[in-house]
Amino acid sequence: MKASVTPCLNGDAKKNQNEFLYLPVSVEDLHNNRSGRNFWVYTKEQGAFSVVGNSARQRAEHCFKDEEKWNKIECGLLYHSLYYTIPELKLNCIFTTFCPANEDVVEINRVILENYGSEILEFVPTAAFPIFGRSADNLRDHRHATSLMQRITLEENGIVVKPTIHHDERGHEPNDTSYFVYGSDESGQAAVEMFPTVEEFIGKGGTLDWPGTVVENSIPEHDMTYRKDGMECIGAMRFAKVRLAPGEKKEYIICAGITEKENFNKEFEKYNSKEKVEAAWKQNEEHWNGEADKIKFQGNSDKFDGWLRWVSIQPVLRKIYGCSFLPYHDYGRGGRGWRDLWQDYLTLLLQNPMRVRSVFVHNMKGVRLDGSNATIILDGEGNFQADRNKISRVWMDHGVWPLFTLLLYMNQTGDISILDEEVSYWKDAQIERAKRIDTNWKKEDGNSQKTKDGECYTGTILEHLLLENLICSLNIGEHGNIKLEDGDWNDQLDMAPDKGETIPFTAFYGKNICDIADLLEIQIEKEDRKTISVFEEMEVLLEGLKEKEPQKEVEVLKKYYEHIRFGISGKKKKIPVLELKDMLRWKGKQLLQQVRENEWIELSSKEGFFNGYYNNDGNAVDGILGDGKLRFGLTAQTFSIMSGAATDEQVQKTIHAVNNYLPDKNTGGIRLTLPLGDNTWNFGRGFALIYGEKENGGMFSHMTTMYAYALYSRGYAREGYQIIKSIYELSTNTQMAQIYPGVPEYISSRGRGMYSYVTGAGSWTIFLMLTQVYGIRGQLGDLLIEPKLVKEQYDSGEVLTVDTLFAEKEVCVSFYNRKHLDYGEYQLGELSINGEVWKNQINSTSVVLHQAELEEKLIAGRKNQICIELVERKG
Repeated sequence: MKASVTPCLNGDAKKNQNEFLYLPVSVEDLHNNRSGRNFWVYTKEQGAFSVVGNSARQRAEHCFKDEEKWNKIECGLLYHSLYYTIPELKLNCIFTTFCPANEDVVEINRVILENYGSEILEFVPTAAFPIFGRSADNLRDHRHATSLMQRITLEENGIVVKPTIHHDERGHEPNDTSYFVYGSDESGQAAVEMFPTVEEFIGKGGTLDWPGTVVENSIPEHDMTYRKDGMECIGAMRFAKVRLAPGEKKEYIICAGITEKENFNKEFEKYNSKEKVEAAWKQNEEHWNGEADKIKFQGNSDKFDGWLRWVSIQPVLRKIYGCSFLPYHDYGRGGRGWRDLWQDYLTLLLQNPMRVRSVFVHNMKGVRLDGSNATIILDGEGNFQADRNKISRVWMDHGVWPLFTLLLYMNQTGDISILDEEVSYWKDAQIERAKRIDTNWKKEDGNSQKTKDGECYTGTILEHLLLENLICSLNIGEHGNIKLEDGDWNDQLDMAPDKGETIPFTAFYGKNICDIADLLEIQIEKEDRKTISVFEEMEVLLEGLKEKEPQKEVEVLKKYYEHIRFGISGKKKKIPVLELKDMLRWKGKQLLQQVRENEWIELSSKEGFFNGYYNNDGNAVDGILGDGKLRFGLTAQTFSIMSGAATDEQVQKTIHAVNNYLPDKNTGGIRLTLPLGDNTWNFGRGFALIYGEKENGGMFSHMTTMYAYALYSRGYAREGYQIIKSIYELSTNTQMAQIYPGVPEYISSRGRGMYSYVTGAGSWTIFLMLTQVYGIRGQLGDLLIEPKLVKEQYDSGEVLTVDTLFAEKEVCVSFYNRKHLDYGEYQLGELSINGEVWKNQINSTSVVLHQAELEEKLIAGRKNQICIELVERKG
């Protein structure tokens, strides 16, 4: 179940795009529509009240009053509890919502009512959960017609809705899915009346927030023409009248779900008592605590550590939700994007590297022969969709992410054999990076690249990585940078496909090309590798590495596309590794040099920055513009620093410029850009956004976190710490941000946290904290420990600790800083493993524990304690 819930219990629940239990909602619907979860009580003396405040009367009477003493929200991993008081009745309510941590597509709602008054309270309780029961497409496409396809069944414990077909004018299909709302009190007693249609429940002139059957405590009178099928549905059920003595409680369980099974009572029997719900609650709690504690930070701030626990589940949530299915995340129809997949796994593989190996192998099948890829990742391993909304386009940054993530995997595990795994390529009608259509390809041909003989072609993962990075590195614009195509990491830059160039990813690809050269060198050293095999048509691309002029490199690409236009032979060509390594090294350094020397803008002796882009007119986007205004963004600074393109002097000047020009005066957060200016239709839709929102000047957490990572990776821990601290403070300023714990996609100029949970910033935050701040990371299977902790992190204590997994063993690494030394003032002193001193004095800022030593010292089945003293640095 993929569900969302707000403080007033709005939101929706669904299995996928075509199976929505509740009405699909986007963010504006959360306060506009009345179709939310609700539970009512009616008393003869006082009338009708919603026990969650969701009635027209209560909102009118209380919306401008101070209700702090009346209600609050408690949220945990992953549950939501609303505490609400109805003072007129002296009635307290706790309404808890969660989904069990199992395969059931179910949402459990637990309602506890308590009489806190001094007199007996009598009331009639009614649950009301509107059922949508069909595809989100039907919200605006045949909504009424699809309601006519609904069939309603009244069961002993609730209401079941089953559409007769899955409506799709491209091809209707039989429907096997049912939607249900079941309920009982804590002892299993079912409702005494049911109202299965909205029309019946609200009555003439009624609404969902003032329904006639509740307000009048009535049962509709029906004549012979009344029907319940073919109407908008609701899981509304009235329970027996309750008589509560002072201090007495009554509990109800409302179970709403989606199923293809026929015996709905069996589904409900798992959760139809207080004891069963508490067991499911405990299982849910254990599951999500387990997810959050796979990497666990224990510092001197409970609030910061608690925030990191919430952040650590965000990659798991994105794996479940993709970029859709939450109110702000109304992108497409489900599934994750290509870059989302690889970045989310930065944290997921740190939690358990060996578990994700097969995922990486299968997902390399998404690469096309032109170096592009299928952009949407579906459920299961190696399942793709060519693009979102059937729009063929290419984001040029996609090729960098698989290598970046696989490098982390290889360093964590030492498993370089993954490079030799053979997998297929993706094939569809899109060729030459969405510039042409292969009219010979038919859907029934399947999505695996075939040879000219009709055989499925497979190549090594190394071949795939080479292909992705080589094609982009040869796709050079007139200014010497890689072409922007239809956008890079910033999807808003989607209107410069002809002359647009991207400097940040020129730097990133430059680093990637150098990293592939390093991998080849490792293969030479460790395996005495002399050659590697690639498909023979790829030799044309390798020849392009020898070209020195951008125009000739582009011609090489055209020649390559011509060679593969009608398929490939499937024959392999052996390439000398030593020669290839040297060519790649030269090409990678050349791209880094291009950024370093040609895209640097010097403002003063203390300040400077890198230009980020060229627009579709071929003009630089950043710098001091014709109107005298300064423009630059964080993206180019981040990747120029992270890649090593920036010199140390340039890094220092960049930090000054970022700190001087990019902070938001209202929030203090680092903006993604200075104002982009007027929309001249030559760069991207980002110009259309109001400044201070999303990619146009919001504090965009994903890039800001990557910027912090870049600073830490270059040794600027103090500056990096200030950045991650600002993200934390903005995200946890509840009065301003108005979000639950976690890191949102961005912070607006109003300080609001926007697009909660489903953002790559979650994965990057944990990746940054573990591998850079605490400095726990792999080095081809060895364990490198290189802490970059600042003294503020030791304000109220002497030890910082992190629990993680390495070499498939649990480790707990503790750093003792008894003199509260700052980063740069300390080195590593005594190191002990499980109480035994391994080294008395390390005399360095880092230490490497080799695989053989780890095998000897670390014990399976227990948490291994590694304790390190931070002592004054010598010299």
